Amino acid sequence: MSLSIFYTAHIRGDLALLPPLYTFLKSLRADLAQFAPEDEAEVMQCAVQPPSARTLLLDLGDSCAPDVWHCTATEGRSTLIALDAMGYHAANVTGILSAESRAKLAENAMGMALVDFDHPWQDQGMILSTFSPNMRPSADTLAGLSKLHISVTADTTTRMIGHLLYLARVESGQVGTAYIGGTDSDPQLLADAVFDLPANTPPDPTISGTVDFVTNEARFFAKRHGE
Repeated sequence: MSLSIFYTAHIRGDLALLPPLYTFLKSLRADLAQFAPEDEAEVMQCAVQPPSARTLLLDLGDSCAPDVWHCTATEGRSTLIALDAMGYHAANVTGILSAESRAKLAENAMGMALVDFDHPWQDQGMILSTFSPNMRPSADTLAGLSKLHISVTADTTTRMIGHLLYLARVESGQVGTAYIGGTDSDPQLLADAVFDLPANTPPDPTISGTVDFVTNEARFFAKRHGE
């Protein structure tokens, strides 16, 4: 098994954050690609993952906030649309999306998985769900996990318990990373780190365009509903 995970959280509708954040994510992934397998000791020391067969980009929740106008106008969809355009594979949408909003995103061919308690995501031998610090699985449940199971609810630290991976909390403007190695039957957490978005990181023009589109759509919805 070889899996590199990048993740964010607590964006809270800050669309202006996303273009520079995307530039930073691309930079982190490019830095990862510079390392050859023989550099693994150096990579582990600085907690940047060695090259892996697969990367996974996640958001651990709180992508929108009720006091942000475009989140209200789009019923929580605005930031998720932008994250989807950034290539996120899955996002924790607990408390953000109604069933109607989820259906609207599905109608618009949302490629990103929308994960909550009732909607885990299974893909290529792994499961993403919302195991939380207050909802610890039993020992029997842990023993019964035969696939890599990733909790998309932030925890205090990044750690692996059997096949279950918990990811440490990150704040807005931070990117968490984790590298999973070992085998499918015995996955191992080999490295993890949290990186701060550097000041003056240039915005990615494509995501800036996406943000403009999302903002204009939100204005349309707000106007239609007289907000």
